[in-house]
Amino acid sequence: MSEATPKYETREQWLNAFVDFARPHFDRVGYPLPDKVRVSIGFTSMGARSSRIGECWADESSADGHFEIFLKPVIETDARMADILTHELCHAAVGLDAGHGPQFKACATALGLKGKMTSTVASADLFMWALPILDVLGPMPYAKLEGKVNDAKPKQKTNLLKCECDTCGFVARVTAKWINKAEGGMACPDRNCHGSLIPELDAE
Repeated sequence: MSEATPKYETREQWLNAFVDFARPHFDRVGYPLPDKVRVSIGFTSMGARSSRIGECWADESSADGHFEIFLKPVIETDARMADILTHELCHAAVGLDAGHGPQFKACATALGLKGKMTSTVASADLFMWALPILDVLGPMPYAKLEGKVNDAKPKQKTNLLKCECDTCGFVARVTAKWINKAEGGMACPDRNCHGSLIPELDAE
């Protein structure tokens, strides 16, 4: 796609406009789309690490009766976005109960998708009808999301204070409550040592 100024403010507007332009082509092959279809960019139910790049949810799952389609934000081009969206729209057209079976295959291949039905790609036949739509839509206001998800658990903050024996170097961690109670100081727990545990000033 060119670097022209996007006609749409959001990528969701672009995607849903694609759906509207694609409707006549689904009608043409005998698999009309449901009236209520909504498309969003977002991670699928399998999460960010999943290889699943698109997902269609049945209208029964939606509070307002829409088929909800999610496209993972790692797709690089508008053309690839269009062919993945077409795959998910085929699910909406034939119903999710059809899976990737014969009815889905008939719809998908009629629209120009090819390859393994669980992971189709666009053929030249798809782009014959999809590229004119992409030209009308202009570039999607979108950029591929890159990098790794930061799923590291935050370090647990603790109120334990590090205490070290002033004689043998024995180290223990004690709450401020018990340090305050030990007004006369805390003896080193090592039986062979007669030193005292000295708390550090900063909590770790």
